[in-house]
Amino acid sequence: MLFRKLVTTVLVLSTALGLISCSSTTRLDERWHDENFANESPLEKILVLGIFKDDIQRRAVEAAFVKQIEAGGTQAIAGYTLMPNAEDYDEKKDIIAAVKKVGADSVLITSFKGISEKERDIPATVDYLPTMGRGYGYGFYDSYYPSHYGRTYDAVYQPGYTVTDTIVQLETLVYSARPEKLVWAGKTKSINASSGQKLTEDLTRVVTEDMKVNGLIN
Repeated sequence: MLFRKLVTTVLVLSTALGLISCSSTTRLDERWHDENFANESPLEKILVLGIFKDDIQRRAVEAAFVKQIEAGGTQAIAGYTLMPNAEDYDEKKDIIAAVKKVGADSVLITSFKGISEKERDIPATVDYLPTMGRGYGYGFYDSYYPSHYGRTYDAVYQPGYTVTDTIVQLETLVYSARPEKLVWAGKTKSINASSGQKLTEDLTRVVTEDMKVNGLIN
């Protein structure tokens, strides 16, 4: 009986942990890049700008992008090091001036596009656990009698339920400064991020990985 309880507990915990680990995801929902530009030499120096009302979040996103980009050998500059206040680059001319000041050949701009909630149903499941006791002390033929199978596994029923997913949408645009044009664009969806830090880490990783694959950065 103790063994059965232990196995049941382990199974239930494993199922719960599996649902938690799989529930938090960030993916590129939409993406585009200029194939002609990608065939040229990769970007060398990127000015990173985060467009967020929350200044702490803006700085966190800019710093995370710089870390991810520079990990591959491409130079990057966080916008807050040049323009401490978000309103410092409300207009295009402000961004152009910052690009010229640091000698950047491109600008990466990430902005918040919205947050929503969506319900989904998790169906009920039945798991079968091996039991102990029967089959020991019986003869060979007795232990393999057909009805034996039905009595050596206990069914553990997990009822269905409804969960609410929290979805955060962000947009990232990358512009070449010379010539001035859009070279990469993507929209990400982050589902059930456990924290702002986790969302930021996943966002910057997903975006920079796609930029690398398509030859925009090293």
